[in-house]
Amino acid sequence: MKKIVLILAICFPYSSFSQEHVEHEHNHSNEFSFAVGVIPQHEYSIGIHAHYIKGVALENKLGLGVSVETILDEHAHHSFSLISLYRFGNGITLAYASGMLRVADENNVEFQFAQHFELGYEIAVGEFHVGPQLDVGIEEEGVHYLLGLHLGIDF
Repeated sequence: MKKIVLILAICFPYSSFSQEHVEHEHNHSNEFSFAVGVIPQHEYSIGIHAHYIKGVALENKLGLGVSVETILDEHAHHSFSLISLYRFGNGITLAYASGMLRVADENNVEFQFAQHFELGYEIAVGEFHVGPQLDVGIEEEGVHYLLGLHLGIDF
């Protein structure tokens, strides 16, 4: 529980800038970013998500790319996905990723289909952006949520 309070304390003060942030410009065509946060369904383990997005249409508001996610717990939980992302122009982003989840324990390695939805709010700081992010992962074992901080660089 302390981890969630810490993440909220770090992430959500940035949203107070949203009143000054009217139009979010994305003049770049590439983005590399990652999010780090807690995942309550995995005993509040740390989750890390990273992706590369290439702007492909609608003045780079629509992007496609590749994504990886890992959950740092006792199981080897890694997903590799293709991702699509849409930027709404006001700092809000929505992404969908589908791919393969690799789950391993001491004796077995298993591959499963996995999906992820991401909702974020980006605050531009020069070539960088930062803000809160919520990820929802859907896989065979169930649904998990990541509440964290998104950091990225535009180029």
